[in-house]
Amino acid sequence: MDISIEHAVTNYFTHWLVTHPYLAWAISHPLPGIGLLLLLIFALSGLIKAIGRGFEQIWIFLLKTPFKLLQPIFKLMWRSIERIFGHNNSRVQQVESSMIPTAPPEQIERIIDRLQALHQEQQDLIGELSTLLGSTSVKAEPGNRSDTQYKNLYAKLLK
Repeated sequence: MDISIEHAVTNYFTHWLVTHPYLAWAISHPLPGIGLLLLLIFALSGLIKAIGRGFEQIWIFLLKTPFKLLQPIFKLMWRSIERIFGHNNSRVQQVESSMIPTAPPEQIERIIDRLQALHQEQQDLIGELSTLLGSTSVKAEPGNRSDTQYKNLYAKLLK
C-alpha cells in the first residue's frame, strides 16, 4: 500500500514538473533552487508569525473582555462607596483655591486704568460719530463706572 501512495505522489509531481518546465529547470539547477528554497522558507516563516500574532490577539481579547464587561459594575460600586462615606469636597476646594494665581495689585491697577482709558475713548468715538452723522439717535453717555467703582471691584476680587 505504501508503494501505491509513493507511486501516486511521484507521478503527480513528475506530471506537474513536465507541465511547468521553467520550474523544473529552476529546481534542477543549484542557484535558482537555493533561491526558491529560501523564498519558500521566508514565506512559511512569515505565515507562521502571522498565525502566532493572530492567536496572541485572540488571547489578549479573551483575557481583556471580562474586565471590560465588569468595568461599569466597578464604577457603580465606587460611586456607592463615595456616597456611603460622604465624599468631602472642602479639601478639593481648598486645593483649587490655592491653585488660582493672584495678580499683584500694581498689575490690577494698571488694567483698571487701561479699561477706564478705553471706556473714555469709546465715549469720545461715540460722540464723534454722532456729530458726523448729525443725528441725535446716538448719544454719548457719561461712563457708568467711576474710579471708585473700579477700585471696589478690585477689592471684591481680592476677597
